[in-house]
Amino acid sequence: MKKALFVLIALVALAGCQKQEAQQQQPDVDQRKDIGHKLIMKSLNDLQNKDLKSTILDLQTSIKINPTEPEAYLLLGQILLKIQEYDHAAEFLDMTGKTFPDNGTVFYMLSIANKLAGKKLPAVLAARHSVEVFQAQQDRDNMLKSAALLHELIDTPDDKFAPATKQAAPGEQAQAPATETQVPGGND
Repeated sequence: MKKALFVLIALVALAGCQKQEAQQQQPDVDQRKDIGHKLIMKSLNDLQNKDLKSTILDLQTSIKINPTEPEAYLLLGQILLKIQEYDHAAEFLDMTGKTFPDNGTVFYMLSIANKLAGKKLPAVLAARHSVEVFQAQQDRDNMLKSAALLHELIDTPDDKFAPATKQAAPGEQAQAPATETQVPGGND
């Protein structure tokens, strides 16, 4: 743990220095992947310790260091959904979908985020793309989960499609319960 923190501090220090290619070397791809993975593992530990701020910071840093690892994006998207930041989650996952256009789980989560944000058409389009991606990958189970979500979205009348409301704090009256989602490709 301390080693990962030391490596992170070293990277930040390197970023602050002027580039002198003769004297400094950027971490190679394998090093960036390793550092990114260590930050993801640290974020999971922070999440277990209910340190949400550190968890989010770790994931954002992991994405900056290794933008090719979809796991950090997916975890951050799940956290944004869990804390009921539906519009932020939809925006973040939409950007993630551009980075990972062949990741069905990203589009499934984007569909959920748009659904909870009250955006029916983007939710339907993301669910449809998720079905197509999982079908192309011959991932039957996740394709069926995405198809069920798509069917649910299409069957929901437009006048019944509204943004989910946040859960009330203890002592307050809740307006509507938040929905739990099972993410395809996740740890079932």
